[in-house]
Amino acid sequence: MLDIKLIREQPELVKAGIARRGDDPAIVDQILALDTRRRELLNQVETLKATRNAVSKEISKMKEPAARDAKIAEMRGVGEQIAALDHEVAEVEREWQLQMLLAPNLPHPDVPTGTSEHDNVVARTAGQPRAFDFTPKPHWELGEALDIIDFERGVKLSGTRFFVLKGAGARLQRALIAWMLDVHITQHG
Repeated sequence: MLDIKLIREQPELVKAGIARRGDDPAIVDQILALDTRRRELLNQVETLKATRNAVSKEISKMKEPAARDAKIAEMRGVGEQIAALDHEVAEVEREWQLQMLLAPNLPHPDVPTGTSEHDNVVARTAGQPRAFDFTPKPHWELGEALDIIDFERGVKLSGTRFFVLKGAGARLQRALIAWMLDVHITQHG
């Protein structure tokens, strides 16, 4: 989630970053409008609460019952205003939170502008890509052929894009986890 302080202080930078991603920068204006409205409402609520507290102290010092009852009735109206404003603040806050969550992260300045993966630039390579004398299969085909991955059961258990490791696949994953823990414990304590 983006920092609201960044959005307030540098909205054009945020809009430019969102536009570079290919997303609609109008979300920044929506966020700022909701933020302004939220802050105004909170200011009104705090002002009314301060007024109510000050008048409550006055009421406790009043001797005349008629004047005290009039002030109490006046403060009931202020209390209703506060409740209504609190409700409105909650609605604006909910919408503001949603928009903040929908705002995408900004790309790093070094990231090239593009619309697809073909616009990416190779920053560096290590070694030579391996050349095969056959067409390599993707891991999902190999996993099913070796009977170490069960995609259908994973989808039934947890939904789309889930899988279940079984047999040697499950043992391999546990071995990798144990190895990672051993390496980090011995090297980093």
